Amino acid sequence: MVSLFDQRPWLSVDESGDRDPEGVQYRVFLDVGEGKGRFLDGTFHIEMYKIERDQTGKIIRTLASDWNYPTTEFAAVRARILGEGYRIRLHWADKNLAGSEIELITRFKDEHGHEARSDTKRMRIPKYAY
Repeated sequence: MVSLFDQRPWLSVDESGDRDPEGVQYRVFLDVGEGKGRFLDGTFHIEMYKIERDQTGKIIRTLASDWNYPTTEFAAVRARILGEGYRIRLHWADKNLAGSEIELITRFKDEHGHEARSDTKRMRIPKYAY
């Protein structure tokens, strides 16, 4: 499983219309060993952790959001090299995450119980000054 993030994957979806993101989008390609992604029936399980450091510099990971959606909830995408995939669009409930460092973990479980996981993606949500 491959997850691809654009340089600016952020979504601003709040009613106030400020520039701070309240969501993220990326593409996921499920490869079943054929070298290209395919559309499969199953469920995406996605966790987003907020990353903070204590006074000693030790990393503290706190679950900020988690999502469980069937593949049918996401738009289909196609790429010449990677094959068929999904455009994942997620919104988080906590509107105070701008400026935070996060980790996204994307898992997929098919209807037969087989699971796949993409690499963990760590990034900082932008915080815009007004």
